[in-house]
Amino acid sequence: MSPHNQESDQIDEINVLKLTLHGKLVGYLAGFQSGRNVLSFAAEFKDDPFRPTFSLITHPNFPNSVKLMSQPWVNNQRLHPVLSNLVY
Repeated sequence: MSPHNQESDQIDEINVLKLTLHGKLVGYLAGFQSGRNVLSFAAEFKDDPFRPTFSLITHPNFPNSVKLMSQPWVNNQRLHPVLSNLVY
């Protein structure tokens, strides 16, 4: 994938990882050449009350888990701390 980066007038290369946990789709991690990383949770993961524990803050019993997973997690120049020790 190579969407147009409007800020620099260059093509921004994207690498996408499919994230699974115990055979269940968690979502997708998109890494942009510019350093931006976006973690998007799959609807089937967010909506499953018996989903495997990806992180304590995404556990169904965590009070804000629905709100936290409602929007993609976006970071620049580094991964979200949940993923930083898993991918290098």
